[in-house]
Amino acid sequence: MSKEIDLLTMLALKPDMESKENVEKVIANDKILDEYLNETRSPLTKPPHVVIIGGGIISLMTAFYLEKLGFQISIVEKESFGAAASGRNGGAVMMMGRELVEIPFARHSIKLWEQLSKDGIDTHFERSGHLMVARNDVEEERLIKAYELYKASGIPVELLNNEHMKKYTPYLGKENRIGLFSYEDAQSYPFTTIQSIIKLLKEKGVNFHPYTKVTDFETKNDEITGVVTQSGVIKGDYYLLCTGPWTTEIGKQLNEIIAVRPRRSQLMVTEVSKKGSVVPFFTGNGFYSRQTHIGNILFGGGGPHEIDGFEVKNTSYAIQLLSKRFTEVFPAYRTKQLIRGFAGTVEITPDLIPAFGKMLNWDNGFVSAGFHGHGYGLSAVMGKLMSCMLYEYATDQSPSKNIQSALSPFGIQRFKQLTKV
Repeated sequence: MSKEIDLLTMLALKPDMESKENVEKVIANDKILDEYLNETRSPLTKPPHVVIIGGGIISLMTAFYLEKLGFQISIVEKESFGAAASGRNGGAVMMMGRELVEIPFARHSIKLWEQLSKDGIDTHFERSGHLMVARNDVEEERLIKAYELYKASGIPVELLNNEHMKKYTPYLGKENRIGLFSYEDAQSYPFTTIQSIIKLLKEKGVNFHPYTKVTDFETKNDEITGVVTQSGVIKGDYYLLCTGPWTTEIGKQLNEIIAVRPRRSQLMVTEVSKKGSVVPFFTGNGFYSRQTHIGNILFGGGGPHEIDGFEVKNTSYAIQLLSKRFTEVFPAYRTKQLIRGFAGTVEITPDLIPAFGKMLNWDNGFVSAGFHGHGYGLSAVMGKLMSCMLYEYATDQSPSKNIQSALSPFGIQRFKQLTKV
């Protein structure tokens, strides 16, 4: 393999662009989030009505936490709920691989995911860990630098040689040099999680509007007053866009610049293999992989070879490319049959950081989108953060300067300078 190839595509962290100050921010923001998320908030006695546009995992998690605080909720979705990218992903709930600015959020999301089963949500959540491998000099150097940054940020990670990696992935090929292993990272099952949340929210009285396309918005002065659909106008007190890769187009209807572009990501599923073949969530060589509880191995990913847009059909090119990368790492699986393929849409912002917070033009408009393929794992913390934010607006409170500072990199004001979205 050429030493110039870097296929650590799941490592968004750019070690050479980070600093000691950024490491210190990780530690500080972790404490800020811990205090903020665990503040006591009594359920509202006069519940405001939140209208959420979009029916994916970000929307559903936000509704889950809003309902706990006493809000009335309506969710509007142009298709069926959880049918797009939220149900077409690997189920990763992890922090390793993320840029330092996202680490505190990802870490708290893992903690929240772990608590969901206590609320009756069937997630199949498991802290199985996350193993990322390097296969050449360039990747090895970058992975070691990432290890040093994560370790300094207080994340329990370990560097493993090939022999030690086989404890978690026994069929790993000998060309995989070193691995970065995270003990805290986890995985869960998208389909069962989504269906379980929907069932719970319906029991709690949340209003679901499937197959209801938003065509426009009603506004007055600096407020949104209604969501116009082909079935009528849905009115609320607060309005939240959780529309994933469709956020740019929906935002234009409100004269908001929210730069999110769609890109396809494809996945393959093998026949059943011996359980324990791939224990942790696995990333490296330009793909990610996990083993289901039945024994099938799922692998896939995206990248520059994929087209921008909403196409979710598999291509022969991606099947060949991803299968080649998969069997380079796991040569013992060259004869395994592929039994299924599917694809989803990843939502990408120009800086690969989510778009989260208040809209710029509307006093009661908010957005939560642009999670770059990591929305499933981040959904718990971002859902709870948005519920806390709306709670403060509903009770005329001002968020602390600390939490405002922690969330500032995600604000959509950074898109104002863009002339094209």
